[in-house]
Amino acid sequence: MKRIVVFLIISMLGAPLFADVLGEYHFEGTLGTNIPIELTLTVNGDYIVVGEIVYTKNKKPRPILVVGTVDDYDRYSVSEYQPDGKVTGLLSFKIDESPADGPILVEGKWTNPKTKKSFDINVKSAEYDGHYSQFYDYASADAVAGQYQYSSWNSTGSDECYGVAKFTMAGEHKVHFDISVTNPNMAVGASTHDRPAVLGDYTYNFFYYENLNDCGYGFSAHFYKRFVVITTTSPQPESLRCFGMGTTLEGVYIKIK
Repeated sequence: MKRIVVFLIISMLGAPLFADVLGEYHFEGTLGTNIPIELTLTVNGDYIVVGEIVYTKNKKPRPILVVGTVDDYDRYSVSEYQPDGKVTGLLSFKIDESPADGPILVEGKWTNPKTKKSFDINVKSAEYDGHYSQFYDYASADAVAGQYQYSSWNSTGSDECYGVAKFTMAGEHKVHFDISVTNPNMAVGASTHDRPAVLGDYTYNFFYYENLNDCGYGFSAHFYKRFVVITTTSPQPESLRCFGMGTTLEGVYIKIK
């Protein structure tokens, strides 16, 4: 990914908000040969991807939230999220920054997680008449509390991967959490009464929490108005043994309460 660093300074409740922006993209084209779409994406300094996909030929086209990440090999893994947290589409692709007439999306595939039906993503860069800033929709310090729902799909296509995360304020810029996930094993984690998570400086909409359990598991949580992104931060494979093979707290949790 070509690193484009832009600092946004927005006044929120008298405090500045700084966002490190790595990329902003708008594509138009089709899934397969005959499903027209518009795909808008932003990438922030934590390599969290946020945007929307619109199926323009639907009877009532509406933007669908897409959230995901970029890995160390510049491959994007993005999911479509309905308001209730259900995942209705999985997108995997890379973005080639080299063409003179604008970035192009390559090696793109859209998959229905339930039926496993898939389409190639065939899109090109296009002018965007909206505002990318709408996707830097970070939660304010007093709005991170609530209940969030995680939903994903296992390899068999049955909706067996799910979870709930609850966050409650524990004083100024502090929050308690209680998270449980089945993906496919059970992973649970909660802050103790005397050790709440401390929200980060300036924006107070993220935190890092290390040594959650005896295995030394650590994670980060970045809060947006509609969801929170939880990412594993502990590098040691042994930190996952408390949860079982392939299971972590990691994922996108949609705010439902």
